[in-house]
Amino acid sequence: MRCSRLQKMISICILCFLCFFTVGCWNRKEIETLSFVIAVGIDPSESGYLVSTQVANTAALTKEGVKNAPNFFVYSTPGKTIFDAIRDATHNSPNKLFWSHTKVLIISEKTARKGLMPVLEFFARDAEERRNFLLVITPQQAKDIIKTDVKTTLIPSMTLHQLLEGYKVSSQTAYINLNDFLRDHHGTTCPLIPVVHLVKNQGGKQGFAVSKAAIIKGDKFISYLTPRETRGAFWVQEKVKSGILETRCLNQSTKDRIAFEIFKAESKIKAEKRYGKFVITVQIKEKGSIAEASCLKNEIYPIKIKEVEKLKKEAITKEIEVALEKAQKLNTDIFGFGEVIHRSYPKEWKKIEKNWDEIFPELQVNIKVESKITNNTLIQRKEQK
Repeated sequence: MRCSRLQKMISICILCFLCFFTVGCWNRKEIETLSFVIAVGIDPSESGYLVSTQVANTAALTKEGVKNAPNFFVYSTPGKTIFDAIRDATHNSPNKLFWSHTKVLIISEKTARKGLMPVLEFFARDAEERRNFLLVITPQQAKDIIKTDVKTTLIPSMTLHQLLEGYKVSSQTAYINLNDFLRDHHGTTCPLIPVVHLVKNQGGKQGFAVSKAAIIKGDKFISYLTPRETRGAFWVQEKVKSGILETRCLNQSTKDRIAFEIFKAESKIKAEKRYGKFVITVQIKEKGSIAEASCLKNEIYPIKIKEVEKLKKEAITKEIEVALEKAQKLNTDIFGFGEVIHRSYPKEWKKIEKNWDEIFPELQVNIKVESKITNNTLIQRKEQK
């Protein structure tokens, strides 16, 4: 018994001693051997796809960086599939392409018209790739976006990423990553993807401009939403967090406008079945302040504030209406009404799911908006004539 116990103790000690020699990262990669992919562009090609990768030049970005060296490299390779093109890119890059730091995936409109899932298949399955990078559609060549050297940050794609983060505040363009797109793709909601294109800034230099939103149905590009239509959809989706809303003045004879700052917006979508048909009711509650109103007089009176709140309510309702009109005309459920009916009436949904494309264009939608002006800074202290 004592011998067996002694043997166990010796075995345990040996195992503990060996642990000190087995620690470490089994899949460790030295930074000097990697090329960090920051952005990817996808265009169609004769063979299939043209994949353009923007890779950070780590040697130039360090404190002891090489003088006059470019901050990034661009590798463009064609292939029958995305994976095929990416594998060929390794023949051009001296180091292994590393995908965990990818920020933006730019897809040309021509590619999106053919279908996005063949493009996203590789990125969704690749173990190295993270699903939180942003998706962007461009009416231009994605390669041109990737290779343009915008002189605002060290790496141009980081500028684009910051623009997308900044435009999110305006609620007039979309903002979606790969993970969110895949979730919407498996439902009935048509995802919205932001749109970017190249413009000439002051001094004739090129820069990025983010505007509008691309509608994706299934996995194919359908059409664009204007900034106003985009925010109309976001009112319903409860994605409006801030922004500026402009309306006409109370006095319609003037060309001046009133600008409101949006502080908070809530949305509730309710599905009901009436006389054998589904009806959607959208309730919006919005709070904000008057940001600019040169044409407004006597705002110290509560009745005047009520009149201005009515103007704001009408403006919000109109934005939702124009978005709804566009969506029903294109037969694209960008609001998620199908998902609402699915959750509220799961048994009924199974019967109508296959016919949703016939139901949505004729779907009755009631819009109710409640708008409040809060935290209003009064610059008028007495009655004006």
